[in-house]
Amino acid sequence: MLRISLPVLARSRKEGTRRVDVPAFRLVSSFSDIIEDSAVVIGRAGMKVPPDWNLITVSSVKGYFGPRELHRILDGIIKSLKGHPDRAVIIACPEYLALHNGFETFLRFLNTIRDHVILTNTKVYVVTDPLAWKPRQWALLKKLEL
Repeated sequence: MLRISLPVLARSRKEGTRRVDVPAFRLVSSFSDIIEDSAVVIGRAGMKVPPDWNLITVSSVKGYFGPRELHRILDGIIKSLKGHPDRAVIIACPEYLALHNGFETFLRFLNTIRDHVILTNTKVYVVTDPLAWKPRQWALLKKLEL
């Protein structure tokens, strides 16, 4: 499989500025694996994010993006990337979105996000645990990594 890494200049809150090779799409196990100063986070209500990060809340409660409204979530991500092209996308509730939409629909959603991120030269992080997925699903998610 061909792997493409985009060299980027990333700033870690602790380490200052340093050159790192970060894939455009990456599966991570926690927020501590993400070294971004600015990001849009797709997450659940009540989630705490750093001040420079924008939270798009996903909830069944009226007034938020519904978990089955992937098209609205995608529009929110695209608008955020157009307004701030250096901003990363972090999906912090992938299991919740897959549960409400089915795995294949969720995988198509991730592919679309990945395409937009590649075109805007930014990054996507999916915060998840490999044990939350069936082996075949995890293998398909891993194939999205560039």
